[in-house]
Amino acid sequence: MEIALFNLMSLHRADEAPAAVLGMTVEKVRLAEELGFDGAWFAEHHFTSASVCPSPLMMVAHCAAVTKRLRLGPAVVVLPLHHPLRVVQEVGMLQALTGGRIQLGIGTGHQPHEFRTFGVPIAERVGILDESWDIIERGLTTGQVGHEGRHYRIPEAPLAAFPGRMPPLFLAGGTPALIQRAARAGGALFISQGHRRAAGALPMRDKLLAALDAGGLPATALRLALQRYVFVTDDPAEKRQAAEGLLRLARTTLSLRDEVPPRDGPMMRSVPFDGEPTIEWLLANGAIGPAETVAERLAEDIRVLSPAHLSLYMGFTGLPAPRVLAALERFGERVLPVLRGLDAAPRRLAS
Repeated sequence: MEIALFNLMSLHRADEAPAAVLGMTVEKVRLAEELGFDGAWFAEHHFTSASVCPSPLMMVAHCAAVTKRLRLGPAVVVLPLHHPLRVVQEVGMLQALTGGRIQLGIGTGHQPHEFRTFGVPIAERVGILDESWDIIERGLTTGQVGHEGRHYRIPEAPLAAFPGRMPPLFLAGGTPALIQRAARAGGALFISQGHRRAAGALPMRDKLLAALDAGGLPATALRLALQRYVFVTDDPAEKRQAAEGLLRLARTTLSLRDEVPPRDGPMMRSVPFDGEPTIEWLLANGAIGPAETVAERLAEDIRVLSPAHLSLYMGFTGLPAPRVLAALERFGERVLPVLRGLDAAPRRLAS
């Protein structure tokens, strides 16, 4: 099972400098490589404090220069907001720069304000992604692009930098047709478990299994990439602050689905939602706290959901950078070895 560090790169306070957030991200990626992680992911978001990273491929390029082994990738490139000719060439270039260490996450996107600001109809996002996927796949495998479709009309043209193959593919998008395409391509599907325990995420997994069945595909055809929020600390005050940060993240994630997100300038407001968990529930059930607790929660996820890939986010607390780095180090030293010892067999979805 692959274990990667996810980087959202949020601003937690109005006085926090984007340069500090990005610099901290680089330090975390360096440390993740030292600790034995398999990879690192970089988010793409626009126009809010949820993330200061509008270009995950730029972060991949920068972090490739300061690492040697990690697989690096965007999680995800929101393809409807990008012209596929630029994406295919930049991914090919990154493959060449990194010696093939790229993993490619693509997604439909879901935030109305981003689509509205870019002038892209959100209702067309699945069709746009599907055509973009065709162009990127052909370009990276054959070195040629050319397409006649509803959204793109591209004359035949050669690519100078192409690897001759697709990098490992990860999809964020829930339509049955896209899920089936990802399975047929040998890819993985991202789902976010959020603050839920493993049993609470089973309905999401069941929808994936239903989509595979509808396409005549076996349950084992798709790899599951599980997004999880974790923080390792023995300090009760840090644990509570982590739970408070997890609740803020849950609120922000939900608010970003609004037509107009609640924000002051770029800073997102923390707006409560119906049915949200209490801090006490998160303290009792979240993957936060001592290493033994976090390892137990993630082992439960692995047993119940059978992910092939864990994407772990640790930067949601709002704690100072040294304390976040210390939590990452504790995870690498005390939790990662436990997870490595659980099951070395490749994992695929199974009912």
